Order: sequence, then C-alpha cells, then structure tokens
Amino acid sequence: MKQEGSLAGMFLIAMPGLKDPNFERSVLFVCSHTREGALGLVINQPHPTSMRDVMRQLGLTWRRSDELPQVYQGGPVALDRGFILYEKNLDCPGYIEVDHGLYLGTNPDILRQLVGDEGNGRFLLALGYSGWAGGQLEAELRENTWLVSGINRSVLFDFPANVRWSAAIRGLGFDPTQLVDPGAHMVN
Repeated sequence: MKQEGSLAGMFLIAMPGLKDPNFERSVLFVCSHTREGALGLVINQPHPTSMRDVMRQLGLTWRRSDELPQVYQGGPVALDRGFILYEKNLDCPGYIEVDHGLYLGTNPDILRQLVGDEGNGRFLLALGYSGWAGGQLEAELRENTWLVSGINRSVLFDFPANVRWSAAIRGLGFDPTQLVDPGAHMVN
C-alpha cells in the first residue's frame, strides 16, 4: 500500500535549472518513496549498452515481433544492476507493484519471460538507479528542482527518449519552451 505523501508511481521532471549531468532534462519514474528515502529510474537517457548486449550476456533470444527496446541509464547508483518496469504480473519472485498493474523487478527471470513472449506486454530496462536519502527528495522539491506529475504510460513506454521530457511537461499543460530556470536572475 502506498504511504500518504509518497511519490511512488509518479514522474519527476527536471526543471531547466537542474544542471547535474545525471539529471539535466530528465524524467524519472519514482518506484519507492518513504520516510527513509526514495528510489527512481531515469526513463529518457539512453544507456550505451544495447538490449542485444544485455540479452547476449544473459543468453536470451528476442522472440517478440516488435523492435528491441532501448536500455536506459536509470541513474548514477548501482550501474551494473538491471531494473525492469513492466505491466504484466509475471510468476517470478523479486518484484514490487509500484502502481496498479505496474511492477518493478530485478530478477533476470523477469526479463527472460518478457523477451520471449510479446503477450507479456510493455517493459523498460534501466541499468542503475537514482536514490535519495530520507528528506533529500523533499528538500529538492522545496527548491523547485523537479516538477511532479502523474504517470503517463505512453510517455513511460512508447515515446522516443528524446521527446519524453517535453511530452511529460506538456502533459502538465505547460509549454516546455516557456519554463524558466527558477535560479536565474533577470538582467535589465
């Protein structure tokens, strides 16, 4: 059950003033958020490792009719660990339900099932994750580092990486070109 005030299942959208190269113009999906901290995945920064490389390492074969998906740089923590967001509840241990019908898992058997049958639905693979200590994310929100948005599964799974940031902002009713850096000073 989601805790009151939890951002689990939500998007964090980087404001233009966020210049950290790990998060500049990023969209994160918050997977877990408690008093102890938060965990999220960047969903719009392609990883240099391809899905073909990941499958080769795990001895998997793509049996679906759709194209191989992009692998994403989920964040700067645990870069050698895979995190899978997926829609169909599979009979595999090692997952949590983040949102209704949306799961996060780390068990390679989840990926084995997903690449073998397109009936298992949409998924996203990220290497690494983004983490916050207790109170850290809340402080960043007070500093206007992030916009918070409800999840849009089309942005999460279907849109190309290079348009996810602007699409997520447009989903809030804003034109991304009209956002300003809250830390910038106006010069007369």
